[in-house]
Amino acid sequence: MAEISMKELSKELREAIDKLKAEGTTKDTGIVIRIGDGIAWIYGLKSAGYNEMLEIDGTDGNKITAFALNLMEDEIGAVVLGEDTKIKAGCRVHLTGKVLEVPVGPELVGRVVNPLGQALDGGPAIKAKQTGLVERDAPGVLDRKSVHEPLMTGIVA
Repeated sequence: MAEISMKELSKELREAIDKLKAEGTTKDTGIVIRIGDGIAWIYGLKSAGYNEMLEIDGTDGNKITAFALNLMEDEIGAVVLGEDTKIKAGCRVHLTGKVLEVPVGPELVGRVVNPLGQALDGGPAIKAKQTGLVERDAPGVLDRKSVHEPLMTGIVA
């Protein structure tokens, strides 16, 4: 049996390690620890961003959308944008990597929609060509059109 020096063994190991390729993907997953009043408290999603959309595995097998609103050290408070009765402690939660956005455009005029811009009026599905961020910077005062027609609200201020 041939003897191998430590240097040769170390060199061969380094070459073998360099040839290895990491395969697969990592996906942040959290767990609902409590739910109430449309808020799911989630543990384990340390890389979630403010207003990031989340998918919660409901008890009926469907995905329920929520968005991260309260980011704390150990848990996240997420606003549930669906039926929170289908969520219970122990349900898995996944990051989507997307910030909360909704469809925009003339396709929504006259339609009744939920907070995600999905039709609630029994009409056809809304196929908007564009989406817009829910939270974004407003244009500056000088960039906006000045008020040229008052809006009557019925309230005297």
